[in-house]
Amino acid sequence: MDNSSPNAGGESAASHTKTDVSTPQHGSHDRPGEPVHNLSSPPAALRPSELNRPPSLTSLLLNSAPQSFYVATQHPFLRQAGLGTLPKETLQRWLSQDRLYAQSYIGFIGALISRVDLPYNVTDQSKSLRWRIVNLLSSALENIHRELRFFNDTAEKYGLQIDASSRPGVPFTAEPATKQYIDLFRAFGTDPSMSLLEGLVVLWATEKCYLTAWTFASSFMKPSGPPEPHADDDGGALRGEFIPNWTSSDFEKFVEDIAKVTDLLAERENAINRRFNVYTAVWVHILDIEAKFWPSVEEEEAKNEEAS
Repeated sequence: MDNSSPNAGGESAASHTKTDVSTPQHGSHDRPGEPVHNLSSPPAALRPSELNRPPSLTSLLLNSAPQSFYVATQHPFLRQAGLGTLPKETLQRWLSQDRLYAQSYIGFIGALISRVDLPYNVTDQSKSLRWRIVNLLSSALENIHRELRFFNDTAEKYGLQIDASSRPGVPFTAEPATKQYIDLFRAFGTDPSMSLLEGLVVLWATEKCYLTAWTFASSFMKPSGPPEPHADDDGGALRGEFIPNWTSSDFEKFVEDIAKVTDLLAERENAINRRFNVYTAVWVHILDIEAKFWPSVEEEEAKNEEAS
């Protein structure tokens, strides 16, 4: 928790540059002759003022488990989503689980807000880290309310069921990976030992994975023009609505803003030197859940390979 004065601690900007996350070669789900969709970026050139700065917490985490990050964000489900070959039934099952995730996210954000002790003698909230964190978390709540409305509106538009069971004859309920997310989010409401910084790392990790995953999916969409919804196996919901929403510049900025306040708070708390192993464990745990959150699409993948 930030115990210093509002203007202390160098809050003007976070030291957060693009990180080169080494990505392994694609596996069997790549078609022969298709370009390799490597989402890594080369390191951005450092400004002179940044040359002596230590790496930020989020950049270190990104580099700490590249294979797990790859598995979590470049799943065959995403490839099919980008190609327009994901069956409607598969999309419905995944959307139903994602909606449960989104609902539990509300309580999680509220628990993080409750961990922030706001200073009262602040003339400029933009220079107070604690106010910046609360403002960001408040935006996250607004975003998730919009997202839930977006789910409902898009589902109605495309005739999607968003309470679809993962198996025939079994009542709709949270799948194991979804339940892991729900339990983790709820833990922040019941366990006071879980810190604000841990929560911000969880928030950043989930949103970073989500953005990267859907950016990967979008890389399979043809840039020559808008998709033809009638030709897509899901009726066009993914390529016409969901993917553009989940790869928007607004969402990208939101993820960057989470990283900035997370890195600033980590710097305040000397987190890299004191508890880096804790935050690495959080990051790896999120990557593990995220990899399991995507539905298996082996049968559909095999059909795509045969067709190619």
